[in-house]
Amino acid sequence: MEESVGVSNTSTLPEYIPKAVRIADAVILLCISLTGIIGNVLTSVAYILSHKLRTKTNIFVINLAIADFLTCLFLPFVSWSLVKDVVYIEPQFDIICGFVIAALTIFASTSIILLFSIAVNRYVLITRSHKEYERFYRTRNIAIWLFVSWTYPFLVNLLPLLFGVGHLGFDIKIHACGARTDHEHSHLYDLLVVISFVPMPFLVTVCYLGIYFHIRRHNRRMVSYNLSLLRRRSSSQNDPQSSRSAVPKTDKSKTREIAPNHLAINRNLFLVLVIYMVCLSPHIIGEIVNAPYYVILHTTIIVACNSCLNPIIYGVKHPHFRQVFKSIMLRQWSEIPQPAYKWMAASQQAHSHDVKMSTHVTLDHEVLTTP
Repeated sequence: MEESVGVSNTSTLPEYIPKAVRIADAVILLCISLTGIIGNVLTSVAYILSHKLRTKTNIFVINLAIADFLTCLFLPFVSWSLVKDVVYIEPQFDIICGFVIAALTIFASTSIILLFSIAVNRYVLITRSHKEYERFYRTRNIAIWLFVSWTYPFLVNLLPLLFGVGHLGFDIKIHACGARTDHEHSHLYDLLVVISFVPMPFLVTVCYLGIYFHIRRHNRRMVSYNLSLLRRRSSSQNDPQSSRSAVPKTDKSKTREIAPNHLAINRNLFLVLVIYMVCLSPHIIGEIVNAPYYVILHTTIIVACNSCLNPIIYGVKHPHFRQVFKSIMLRQWSEIPQPAYKWMAASQQAHSHDVKMSTHVTLDHEVLTTP
């Protein structure tokens, strides 16, 4: 354990960042935390209540929501460390800060892995046959993938600490929980963690580019396929014998239809990626170029913002989540598509029965009042 950093008993540690700025940062983090906790709980409840949302892609989406929820759960501790008056770094306080920042780093890293997992899932779903997709995403394979997604960040973030590379605790310069800048290998630790995850966003981008080019080729084949049908129909008017000829099977196999809802979901999940990269990129650049401590503090807050944005994206853009979110917030349980529980199905049936009875009453009234 690092020695406690102390000054006199009547003074506090030197302020590298003005307290007014730290208070503003703490308030921002608390707002992010509250919004993220509510939004990610709503996302998880929606997944639990509707069978329609229980897709293999959404297994990774819900794990992402759990990682974001846990991130938001620990943010108030960072807010507390920002505004706390510290005379000297007590060992217990340093340990608490170290635990908090380790958890936050692990959950943020897990989010990157899960975004990569979602991108691979969408790529396989769109570009491969349904049989190949089901074979690749068996329950066992998904369980293994999720285990690696949560374990890899844990190892990457904690193994260097076991070998004396870096120290997590209360950092004097940013006056908050973080990687201690007074440790001789502090920057090396930050670089190791960042480099371990830098390839992930690029791999995610490759997956979505692959989806984009596949859809573009698909659309061209569909246009060619439809044109060939028009030519055959026009020629059949002149030559009835040609109307008996069928379109070759090879043409149909090359024009496997992509459902419109898949395209909408792809756009939504790609938007999640873009926003995450916008939030993460300043921090990655700051760590690589060894930016000043106050820059690192505020780029970290920008990264934290992403944890509360995903549920907002689902609620605004995702067609299935939006419908379930609306039903939950309005407590219209009967409106939840493919309800997961019997009491919801009963409520749906009762609502349907009430609608039918209301319709019959209205019709009977119209018959009685018709002259």
